[in-house]
Formats: sequence, C-alpha cells, structure tokens
Amino acid sequence: QGLGREVDLSFADFPSPRARSMFLRPWLPCSRACVARYGAAAGAARLQLRRKSTSGSVALGQTWRIAAVDISALLRRDDASGSRQAAKQLSDAFADTGFAIVIGTGVSTKQMARLRGLAYQFFEQGLDAKNAVNDGHGEGYGEKPYCYLEENGAQLLGDFSRPTDIVESLTYRGLSELEVQAQLPQSPAGLKEEMMEFNDSLAEMRRALEKTCELALGLEDGFLGATCLGGQESLRLAYYPNVPASHILDGQMRYGAHVDSFGLTVLSLDPASPGGLQVNIDNAWVDVPFVEGSVVLNVGALLSRWTNGRWQASVHRVLCNPGARLSIVSGAVRPRDDVLIEVFPSCRQPAGAPGGEGRGDFPPVLASDFYAERVAMHRPSYLQERGLSGQSVQQISDDIRNYRI
Repeated sequence: QGLGREVDLSFADFPSPRARSMFLRPWLPCSRACVARYGAAAGAARLQLRRKSTSGSVALGQTWRIAAVDISALLRRDDASGSRQAAKQLSDAFADTGFAIVIGTGVSTKQMARLRGLAYQFFEQGLDAKNAVNDGHGEGYGEKPYCYLEENGAQLLGDFSRPTDIVESLTYRGLSELEVQAQLPQSPAGLKEEMMEFNDSLAEMRRALEKTCELALGLEDGFLGATCLGGQESLRLAYYPNVPASHILDGQMRYGAHVDSFGLTVLSLDPASPGGLQVNIDNAWVDVPFVEGSVVLNVGALLSRWTNGRWQASVHRVLCNPGARLSIVSGAVRPRDDVLIEVFPSCRQPAGAPGGEGRGDFPPVLASDFYAERVAMHRPSYLQERGLSGQSVQQISDDIRNYRI
C-alpha cells in the first residue's frame, strides 16, 4: 500500500481467480499475506491501473468505484463456498452502487460479436426495411419491435422535461416462444438465428443469478427458479447513431438519466465504443469501465422494491459521445406476470419501525401491473396517453421516483 505509482497489468499477470478479482477491484484493501503472494502492485489499494487490451494499454484513470465479480463458481454448481462468496460480492455491489461488472459468465465473446455485427447491419438498413418488422403490431415502444427515436428514458425517473433520446431499438420479449421466433427479422440473413442462440446462451447465467439472489437474500432454494419460470425476459438491441454535435438538442442524451424497470439488467457494452455509460454514485456521475469479455449488471426498480430498497436501482445515463454504438441488453430475475411482488421476508422492516407491523415500506404489487406502467413510461406520449397535465404531472413524477408505479 502507498506505492503511489502507476503500473501496467493484465489478467495474465495474476495466477488465480482471487488475484484476478483483485485486479478488477483495485480499491480493495489487502493483507500483507496477499501482497506477498500476489505482488505488491496487485495487492496495494488505490493504485492507478492500466488494463492491457489488444489495442494497447487502456487508461482507467484512478480507482474503480463499481465492483467487478467473477461469477464462474455460481455456474459450476459444485462450488458451494465459491458460490456463497460470489453471491455476497454481488449483494454488496448491489447494495453499494446497484451496479457490477461480471466475468466468468459462460457467454461467448465471439457469439456476442456475431450478434452485434448482424445488429449493426440491421440498423444500417433503410427505414422501410427496418419498419417491416412492425407489420401487425401496434404503435410505440412496448407495442412494436422496432422503434426509431421513440424513447424517453428520463421519464422512467419522472422527468418529463427532456427531449426524446437519440436511440433506435429492436426489442423482443419471450424469445423461447415459437410465435415470437416467427416474428424475428429475416434481414440481414442470420440475425434471427443469432438472436435465438444468444438468448439461449444466457440461460445458465440467468439461473446462476437467481441462485445469487436466493443465497444473498436468505430465500428458499429454488424459490426464484419457480417464480421466474416462464418470465418473459427480453432481448433488446440498442443502436446509438453517430449524430453531429450541432444536431443534438440542449439536454438531449443517447439515453436520459433513469433507473431500469425489472429485475437485473444484463448489458453487453460495445467493445468498439464502450464509453458514455455513467451511473450516479453519491451525487457524482461515474463512468462504467469496460472489461473485455464482461457484462454489466444493474438492479431494476422491481427488484429494488422486492428487496425493500436494500439493493439500489441506481440512476444512470448514456452520453452523446462521438461514433456509433450498439449495446446488447437482456435481463434476469424477472418474475412471471402473475406474481405478486411482496418484500422478501429478510428485507422487511421490524414491527414498530417506519412502515412497520412487520412489513416493508412497499405494498404488494402485481408484476404485470408494474411492468405495463413502466413500459408505457418510455413513450414520449405517456402523459398524453394518461390524460395528465398540471398538478397531476407532479404527483405522478413523485410516484415514479418512489417506485410506487
């Protein structure tokens, strides 16, 4: 500790998952034994690090504020100790910032690259070709698969003052269903198959994340597996086009400051353009660092509510950085529509505390009702659809910010 110098390191410099975890979380204090075993540069806290990549050393600036966790033990199923440790690390991260960078996910980086490449081809088509996937669907986000500049993320935080976000998206829910698979894009060739294969590849990680929640929150083994069975996880391809600065409106973002809606968001950043994602921590905007082969997890409003706020649904945004960007977004720990969301027993406030009588602050809510309202909030026309104006807008903004809807 206290070396006060900058070092160049990569995963190859560390002999074990524990040492690599220290590389990913350089702010963690380390014992003298750890320093002796893994090297002073690896063990010392508060060092400035540079992560080597195929394009050279990528400066990460000072220390990382967002935890990075290796979840491979959770996928193996035969490492109880490692699973408990990974679950605790994720739980601590979700309580601290609501975000985590995870490695050891079992998801192939080559598969992510293939899907991303084909997705770029889809969005590079003309509007007529892209809109063809909307035939037979309704209008607006949540009703049709493809949306062209039709989302306003800030509304998910009750802010109705911002311009529409600079994003195109292609979203499908319930990709395991034959009816949904039949609706997937036919152009470019191969995109449909890659979307289905990628969704299938997330199955083990989703199971592992359900197990994480059970371990961390003291839930019965298999509770979330049963609760989330048949849940309609989505696959969303979010394309942020390269827009000249002169065309960007005041206050406009690629995605405005918001909190996500459901369980855990699973995000694959674009390796060619990973910058721009920021999370608000202690009233300061912090860049989410990119680690090759990783995915980013963050807690949604429903899961935060389910834990009575123990796990944070943190505010985050996507800045208008130069260059195009393609994010792959899915999810985990999303209960079925018919599940009544009641605060987990381990998260309830004791009797006599505010909101007491043994219950948490959040009253029960049916998952489908919560989902429907949150999806509708994406649409710039939300207030008009709900017939809201004047004082009622302030009331609904307060309700949104407090996850009452």
